[in-house]
Amino acid sequence: MQFLYPWFFLLSFFIAAVILFYFFRKQYEERKIPSNLLWEQVLNEWQASPWLKKLQQNLLFWLQILALLLLMFALIRPFWMQNDLQGNDLILIVDTSASMSAEYGNATRFIVVKEELGKLADKLNGQEVTIIRAGPKPEILLSKETDKSQVNQTIDELELSYNHESMENTVNLAVSLATGKETAIHIFSDSVSRDVLSEVEQYVEVHNIGKETSNLAIISFGVAPVSKEISGVAVLENQSKKEQEVTFEIHSENELLFEEKVRISGQEEFVVQIPSLPEKPYYEARIKEDDGYQADNELTSIYTDNNPAIFTIGDINPFVVKGFQTIGVEVLQTEVKNVVESMNGIFITHSNSLSELPKMPLILFNSSEEKIKLTEPIVAENDSLLKYVDHESIYIDSAVKELEGEWETILKSGSVPLIQKGKHDGQPLIVVNFGLTDSDWPLQPSFPIFLYNSYQWLSQQTNFLGYFSPGEEKWLNVSEGSPTWAIFDGEDENLYTLDLSKESFKAPFLPGTYQAVAGDKINYFSVLIDDREKLPSFETSFKMNELKSQGKSEIESRNDVLWFWLAFIGLLFIALEWEVYRRGFRG
Repeated sequence: MQFLYPWFFLLSFFIAAVILFYFFRKQYEERKIPSNLLWEQVLNEWQASPWLKKLQQNLLFWLQILALLLLMFALIRPFWMQNDLQGNDLILIVDTSASMSAEYGNATRFIVVKEELGKLADKLNGQEVTIIRAGPKPEILLSKETDKSQVNQTIDELELSYNHESMENTVNLAVSLATGKETAIHIFSDSVSRDVLSEVEQYVEVHNIGKETSNLAIISFGVAPVSKEISGVAVLENQSKKEQEVTFEIHSENELLFEEKVRISGQEEFVVQIPSLPEKPYYEARIKEDDGYQADNELTSIYTDNNPAIFTIGDINPFVVKGFQTIGVEVLQTEVKNVVESMNGIFITHSNSLSELPKMPLILFNSSEEKIKLTEPIVAENDSLLKYVDHESIYIDSAVKELEGEWETILKSGSVPLIQKGKHDGQPLIVVNFGLTDSDWPLQPSFPIFLYNSYQWLSQQTNFLGYFSPGEEKWLNVSEGSPTWAIFDGEDENLYTLDLSKESFKAPFLPGTYQAVAGDKINYFSVLIDDREKLPSFETSFKMNELKSQGKSEIESRNDVLWFWLAFIGLLFIALEWEVYRRGFRG
């Protein structure tokens, strides 16, 4: 501890004077008594008593001395040096990905990160704080906040999102938010490396939390019909250096269907063959081991008929029919009035609206009359429907006006969508927004490839909403039936309810298999973590671009708040001394 104005110690002479005054002031009262014989004995005893005892008997004296000492020290202004955070404004990036749920000591990495954030918040001294949650779409949780209570509240409300952190995107956002003042960026994660920050000019401190874990992971899992039976295969990985024994199980709706114990060598993969399974809507593969990281111990596979028939409605271009027959698919002709729910297959039709379409997986050739001349080159997205399709060689003269709805465009010319995909009435749908007679595509080898890709995608989506990333939002077209969907987990617990006529579909954050119940219809969907989250790696903490003016992440500042409390308590003692004096007490 140091003193800002040490010359006020000279006031101690006045305090000493007060003490001397008490030693020499008269200590008697005038009273008339008949005799002083007894008083002489009392006076002799009092004079022989120690001086300390005399002082203890005087309450006013102690109150005055304490008040004077406190006020003197308040004028001296004692202070001490404390560490403050570097930077006039702080940007805190928090990793809430699945790997942060890995164990770390007696807690998880994420819990330790929240504790570290709390310690950092305690050191705030008027800085503006921005908190960003890392992810594919970085989210600003708090912007330029100086209220420490709001910062602590935001930290307390942080939860795991299980999404991949996509740290590059998040860091770019943080850099764009950095002001012209000295800015410090703090990243709380488990595996951020220097390469991610190579182009950042601001001061950065990376708090990597993690250690090596004996992780076991399910890398892949799938089921398929083989010789009138349902078989499966799973790939397990032992990411530790030691051999481990693993109990591998397959469940469906809380029913155990398969169990096998296997031994996997360190840093090796192991393939588990499942010879026969009963038919179920979905299958959950699990590793029944407490390996310190549970997020990658479960994987879901949805069972679908891999060879459904094709039903054409109306006059379909013969190139489409011939194309499906070429890839070995059975093509049948039917009418809308003959379509029943028991018909298991994929339907192809043409229409200029979405009304009166069969509630089945569908390829729709948009037959709107309003045509749009194409002048821009054709651009394709990286989508499974266009895999191995050479879109640059395709010629399309004109397209038709797109149908209203929330669709994912995978092929377009300028702003004109040519091929789109999405959901309608809970069923997968592919929309082709141009006539095949206006294109040379049916004459090219890539056209049957597109039909094959479409067939595979639609057959895999039957009675299945799809795979979602944690918390993913997606608009689903529900023109008929109940728009109210209740979301249930694997334990049949109702998590929440969505009104899809007013809001988009939102998947839960926790990985697993879920049910979406709309009236009497049940759809299944699965939430999966990113494959990059199946390895809970870690890096050491480090600092970059330390400000030259400071040279370290924390700077020393003077904390002299004690003078206020010294003065306040001193004034309280003065008030107390006056009250004692007023009541006539003298010790």
